[in-house]
Parts: sequence; structure tokens; C-alpha cells
Amino acid sequence: MSITTKSAAWAASALALGLGIEPAAAQTTRSPAETAVEALVVTGNREVDTPSDTIKRRAPGIVDSITARDIARLPDTTLAEALDRVVGVSSDKFTQTSEAGSTTIRGFDARYNSMDIDGNPIWFTSQNNRGAQLAIFPASIVNQVNVFKTVTPDQDANAVGGHISLRTLRAFDGGSKPYLSLGARVGAYDQDGSGGQGGPSYRFYGAGKTTFGVDGKFGAVLGIDSQRTRNFDRYVAVDGYSQVSGTDQVNGGVYQGKYDKDIRRNAIYGKLELRANDRLYAFASANVFDEHTKQYLQRSGVYIYQTSGRTTDYSDGKANFNKAVGQTKEYDYDIKRQAKVLGGGVDYQLGARSVLALRGNYTDYNYDVDLRYPETFQMSGLSGSYDVSGDLPSASVSTTGFGDPANWVYRNSSASYQQFQRLSDKVYALRADYDFNSSPAARGLGLKAGTGWTRLDRDYDQQQDNYKLPTGMTLRLSQVAPAGSSLSNNSAMENDWSAFWSYMKSNGVLTGDAQATADYRLKEDVLSGYANVSFTGDRYRLLTGLRYEHTQFDNDTADVVNGATKAAARHRGYGNWLPNAQASFDVTEKLRLRAAFTKTLARADFSDFAMGRTTTLDSLGNPVIKGTNPNLDPRQSTNYDLAAEYYFQGGFASIGVFRKNLHKETFTQRTQQFDAGGIAVLTEEVPLNTGAARVSGLEASLVKRRFERLPGALKGLGFSANYTYLDGRWDVVFTDGSRRGVDGLRNQPRWLANLAVSYDAGPLDLNLAWRLRGRTFTGTFGTSAEKDVWIDTYEQLDLQANLVVGHGVRLFAEARNLTDQDWSQTTGATDVVSQAVNPGRSYFVGVKYRY
Repeated sequence: MSITTKSAAWAASALALGLGIEPAAAQTTRSPAETAVEALVVTGNREVDTPSDTIKRRAPGIVDSITARDIARLPDTTLAEALDRVVGVSSDKFTQTSEAGSTTIRGFDARYNSMDIDGNPIWFTSQNNRGAQLAIFPASIVNQVNVFKTVTPDQDANAVGGHISLRTLRAFDGGSKPYLSLGARVGAYDQDGSGGQGGPSYRFYGAGKTTFGVDGKFGAVLGIDSQRTRNFDRYVAVDGYSQVSGTDQVNGGVYQGKYDKDIRRNAIYGKLELRANDRLYAFASANVFDEHTKQYLQRSGVYIYQTSGRTTDYSDGKANFNKAVGQTKEYDYDIKRQAKVLGGGVDYQLGARSVLALRGNYTDYNYDVDLRYPETFQMSGLSGSYDVSGDLPSASVSTTGFGDPANWVYRNSSASYQQFQRLSDKVYALRADYDFNSSPAARGLGLKAGTGWTRLDRDYDQQQDNYKLPTGMTLRLSQVAPAGSSLSNNSAMENDWSAFWSYMKSNGVLTGDAQATADYRLKEDVLSGYANVSFTGDRYRLLTGLRYEHTQFDNDTADVVNGATKAAARHRGYGNWLPNAQASFDVTEKLRLRAAFTKTLARADFSDFAMGRTTTLDSLGNPVIKGTNPNLDPRQSTNYDLAAEYYFQGGFASIGVFRKNLHKETFTQRTQQFDAGGIAVLTEEVPLNTGAARVSGLEASLVKRRFERLPGALKGLGFSANYTYLDGRWDVVFTDGSRRGVDGLRNQPRWLANLAVSYDAGPLDLNLAWRLRGRTFTGTFGTSAEKDVWIDTYEQLDLQANLVVGHGVRLFAEARNLTDQDWSQTTGATDVVSQAVNPGRSYFVGVKYRY
């Protein structure tokens, strides 16, 4: 290969790595006599499946990955589930169910992180914070997903925890050969759906690629995924404890119930690609993701007041109670999410060692929630006992007539309501990157620079219909429950509540609430520019750079001033300079050391700056303002990383330590302005940048795909393990300005671990995966540690068995959650359970085909 050709290869490789793409050689085969080899062009991976150790070694910073081959060995169906296997990453649950919804990276939940798909920024957020909702992505769309722990200057800086880069299949992955992967499965849960939401759970998917045209210059990719899950979570909860003489005694409801779920996800994605003259690569992509979730929680139990004489004989978490109130109600969620993502780009080789890349994309994202929330039915004067000493709290009632729905009366003190939340996001993004000689394959001085623009055009609307029965009208549960229902066996909890809503709409008084202060229209622009210089030798690489991001928004909402609704328009801009320095050194051919210093940020949650405010008057007629703060700065983090990576045939071992110092964290706080006489003339209770946090951690991984040197059948063994330790401290600020430290951030585990063992022997392929997660802080804190809420230690065991039957066809069987452990939240002085959900085990069979 000539020097000029090498330079072109290095330039193309540099651009590819910077955009999360892997370069691939031109496909022409040459004889030994043909010494000239065509230049590398940015087309795709050298293989359809690139091993995670290869990705890690080529990456410019500290990166951990999971690939399509890894995912195919496990029963994960969404990206949120699959990322739970990556070192330092943990999935977080969605709306109090057992379903994985978003992810935490190195102790920072989704609002602190960023994501792209094939280089396009993804802002599939929840309704009012910036956390990407990853469950909408099916696992089958993944060719590889890279979690960047140390971002480079060309990547989105909203990445305190890290940046997730999802790469889908490309037409030139693995060369010009066609590729097709198909799969289908059907199965059931221990706890199949009830309440009209039962039925089989299934999934089918497919992805393929081909090249066509003269010399195979054109390529196409098409993929689909359709899945449906119908099951229920077993649910228990205690919504209040009091600490009495160092013990945790119930002072609230002890409930049990079922959380029915019916989840449908459909996706279709595709690309058209072109590579020409070994200097040009272009593509256009289209993706549609659609999710419809119905969640239906019905619960009942007793509300126990911790007052004198109402609880007796307390001992070791057990007590008797009297004068308690029985309560039963339902929560009904209908959630629809849809995203359409269009993207395109061009990579053009300008010279021997330089490449220009242009990218553009458009996202149309809609997130609608209909919530039905009735008031409770109650029965008073109950006696019995409770037990919160074990894994699941329980209460038993001795009062005659408890099971008869005719004894349960609707509480008409406040309205039942139906709330409608509508979120529409339009995201536009353009970027240009210039790369000169800065890939790891290059030698000497390299330069990379670029600019980007991203706009979020968001419209959020919330309104509520309230239904209240006329004074004096009595509604009993027996009037809207199926005949023969009894609360003694919880059958009333599985009641179809449509009869209740029909009654309320026919007999109740309807009042509408536009909830104007919750509505907002936001146009947010982020203009970024960066430049970095690198120097690469035979055994080392140095990179230093600077990124600047200017954020500007126009925000229209409504304020309520002394009961009157008034339009409010806000405008603000701010800028952030973000230095970045990273280095790697190869001690030997196999051992690499890395170090990094980076600065990142996390923009304010929408609920903290974009919604309206409410102004009332105090007793002296002076204003009291509560709500949002449009002048919030982003949270900012200074990050330090050290890592060692050792590579061997078919795997790697790595260990790293890191520290993140976060400042300008937001907490709602009361401030006042006083006149000369010491009288408060203005009181504000709004979010301020007064908090801080820090996380220190250790990550370790060991991967060996096959033990080829073992004798006989043992050669088929494979092994993968990782462990993360996190030491977090969150300095929280209360409304009155007082402070306390909490030993954890939102959704930050104390530790994480994964252990996977595979065995591949001829036609049989076995895969066992064990996921463990240490005690995790939920983010709910009180004035003292006894009021903090944690998630207890959790483990999950999954199994998949494959049998090759020939011609690319495999039959498989898989089981998920064999440990059948509850996902438990705990609180109090002795870590008693406040809430627990459990989906039960699941079992599926299916078939896969790969060509």
C-alpha cells in the first residue's frame, strides 16, 4: 500500500471512528502481483458482527459495547434491557412496573446522558426531563451499541454519565455479500395478563442487507420488529411508616394488587447507501418506532393510623390494629409513543489525508398519556393485624363483611379525574465535520473540527376532566362491580372499571381544568463548535480539544397571578466552554493505559424551567411566587478517568477508576427579599442551582469468547463478567435552605455485576446470564435518612438454549427471571418494604434463521 493510500485510509478511519462508524476495505480482490490496493472508504464494518473487544480497542476513549451477536444469546427484547448487561450501566423501571424504560450510566440517570442513532441525535425524552426512553427501541435494531464513558469533543456534551451510540446494520458491513437474519418466538409468563389483557406474548423480527448496481456501488438495508407482551406484576405497597422508639410502624396504607400490562411495539427501519470512486459515501435512512402500552393497576388494603390506641401489641414488625379504613381503587394508564426518524449524510475524501462529513436528520416524536384515576371506595371500622417483617408486607382483616362490595362506599370528598397529556417534539439537526489525519491508524499530527446545530420544537399540553357526585348521592362498590365479586379473594380488584366511569359520567358533575401552568411551547436551539488536535505515535496517542455549546430558547407558557391566567413569554441564552484531554499508551502490544480529563453538562429538566408559575399574596399583600425558574444554568461536571486494558486472543480484561464532580445541581428553594423594616416584600419558591454531587467508581471486565486451548468439548466454553462499584454523595438542599447529604444519586446503585457463561458444542449452544444489582437510591429523600427510599439488592437469572438444525436455522428455548425475585423499595430505620413488584418468570420458544 502506498503512502498516499495509507494516508487516505487513516483519514477515512478517523472520520469513521469519530462518527461511531467502522471503516471497511474496498471489496476488490487482488492477486499478489497487484501491489496497489484501493483506498479505504467509509462504508461499514469489516464484519457484520464486530467483537466488543475490537470496538473497545479501536475507540478514541473509554468505551464499552454490546453487539447483535451478544444480544441474540439472551432473551432481551428492548434496548433498555440489553444495556443492562454493559459494565457501569443499569436499567431503570418505567412507571413503577417491572419494565425497563431508561438507563443510568455510572450512577447518573438518563436525564444526565445523551444518545444518537447512526450519528443522529435522539431526544426521545420522558415528558418533562431529558432522559431518553430506550424501551421504544427493539433489541433487534442493534448492530452494535457503544457506551462512551469519556466523550470526545465532537460528541454531545449533555453526557455527564456518558453517551450512548446506537449503530444499526449497514449495507456494506461484511463486504458486498447479502445478509439476512430472521426470528420469531412465542411464550407465556407465570403471571399472564388478567382483567381482559391476557393472551399470548410473541415477537417476530427480521433484518437484511444487499448491494446492487454497477460494481455493487449501491446498498440497501431493511428491518422490522413486532412484539407484544401481556402479563401482570404482583404488587404490594405500604405508603407510610412512622419511627417509634427506633422501630418502623405502619402509619398509612398496606395494599396489595395486580399491575396488568399489555405492551405492543412495532418498528421498521431502512437505509439506501452509495459508495463511489472510493472517495464518496452517502446514505439516506428512515426509521419508525411505535409503542402502545396499557397499564392497569388495581389495589386494595387497609389504611392504618399510627395514633394512640389504634395499633397495639407491636413486636418485630407485627401489630394488631383497630379503627382502620379499607380502601380500593385503580390506576389506568394508556400510553402511546411514536417516533419517526429521517437521516442522511455524505462523507467525501478531500485529499490524501482529509475527509469532510455532512449529516442531517429530522425526528417527529409524539408521547401521549391518558390517565384515569378514580377516588377510592372505603369501608370503616376494620380490625385485624399486619406483618411487615418479611419480604412482602401483608395485612389481614377480622371484621365481618369485609369481602362484601356492598359495604364499600365511594369517597366523594374529592373528584375522580381523567388526565390527558400530549407531548409533540420536532427535532432538527445539522452537522459538518472535517478530519485530517487523526485516526488511531495515523501517525503524527492530526486535526479534527466541526460545527453542529440542533433544534427542539416542543409542544406540551395537559388537561383534566373532573367528575364529582352531587352531595348526598351514595355509590357502593357493588353497583359497579361484577356480580359475585368479593374483596376477600381480591376479585373486585380485577373489576372492569368501565362501569364505574359510565356511572360517573352519567351522574357526576363535570368540571374541566385546562391546567394552564403545565402547558408550554418551547423552541430550544443548541449551536456547537469544536476543535481537537491529536498526535499519534507507534505506542501512544494524545488528544486535546475544546467544545463550545451555546443554548438558546424561546418559551411560551402561562402564569396564574392571583387566580387570573396570563400568557408568559421567556427568552434566554447561555454558553459553555468544555475542555477535553485524553491519552493512551501501549505498555506492550497487549497492554494499553488510558487517561482522560473532560468537562460535560446536563441541561435543566423541562419541568424546572419551561412550565408556568403561580403567584399569590401573603397576609400583607406581598407576592409569593411558586413554580419554575427560566434562569437556571445547566448542571456541570468535571470528570477524571484512568483505565488499563489487556487484550488477548478472543477477549480482553480491563479495569478503570473514575471521579465525577457535579455542581449547579437544581433543588427547589425558598428565597425572600426584605424591605428596610425587615418585612418580606417578595417570596419565591423555585428551582435554584444550589446543590452538588460527586461519584467515584471502579469498573472491571473480563471477556473470553471461547477457551480454544482447553481439551476436547471444553473448547466450546465462553465467559464474560463485569463489576462496577459506585460511591456517590448527593448534597441536597431543602426548601428552607437547610442541607443534608445522601449516600447516592437518583437511581444510583452501590454496585453492579454481570456474569455470563456460554457453551457452544456442535449443534448445541447454551447461554446463562446472571445479573446482580446492589442497593440503589431512588432519588426520594426526606429530612432524615429514615425517610429516604431505596431499592433493595436484586438479581436476575436468564437462560437460552439453541439447537442448530441446519441451513442457518436454529430452534431455541429461553427462560427469563428464573430467580423470581421481587423488585423491592425499602425505607425507614430498618429498611422495611414500601413497595414491591414482580412479573414472575417467563418461558419462550422460537426459531432463528441467519444467512
